[in-house]
Order: sequence, then C-alpha cells, then structure tokens
Amino acid sequence: MLDEDGGTPVMVDNVTDCSISVSSEMKDTSVKEDGGYKAVMPGRVSVTVSFTAYFEEADASSGYTDIIGWQLAGTKLDAKFTQMIGTATTENTGDHAFTFEAYVTSCDLSGGVEDQATYSVTLETVGTVTYAAIS
Repeated sequence: MLDEDGGTPVMVDNVTDCSISVSSEMKDTSVKEDGGYKAVMPGRVSVTVSFTAYFEEADASSGYTDIIGWQLAGTKLDAKFTQMIGTATTENTGDHAFTFEAYVTSCDLSGGVEDQATYSVTLETVGTVTYAAIS
C-alpha cells in the first residue's frame, strides 16, 4: 500500500512479486585486545523494497501512473507491505506488515509484443521501519 506522506496508503494492485532487503552496516570496533580478530557492532540499517506489477492505464488504486508521478516530483511516501491473497482488499489478522516512509528510486515500464505490460518499482526507506503483527 502506498500514498503520499501524510495520506492513507492504498493497495497496489496486480503485484506479481515483491522483495524486501534489510541490511545492516557493520562498524569495526577492533582493538589490540581482540587478538587479531575483527570485532564489529551494528550501525545504520538500510531497507530496499522492490516489486513488479501488471500495468493498467485506468488503474484507480496506486499504480504506475501515481508511482511515476511521485518519483518525478521527489515525493516522500507512506508505505505498508503485507501479503493479501487473491482479490482480498483487507489485511489478514495475525500476518505481519512492514510499515515505513520511502522514496521511489526507480520505476520501469516494459512490455513486448503480445505481452501484458509490467512495471517494476524500487523504494528506499527513510527513517524507522517497523515489522509488526496485524491486529
């Protein structure tokens, strides 16, 4: 689900795949007493979300038209990612969701002869990311 910062995120329809990558930057804290072994501690965390969806020109929910507009305008987004099966429009109680703010860092539209057009989006998070059960 996506919308402009401060808005109410709406579902992105027709998503075919999604990946969420969480990585921690490790800081070297080695000292002589470590006996030649490296010591580290976690530093900054970065989260990148990528997804692909089928393109629909007249899509009323957050789709390519909204997302490319947000990218071109440099708009910060409110986002929530969880699994919704089939044509479901509500979240599943007990499942988990990632909630965060982000910017669109890439939005690619592609389609071939006799193929359904798709678009791929990459989001880079800003600030804290929460991962919590849906109640």
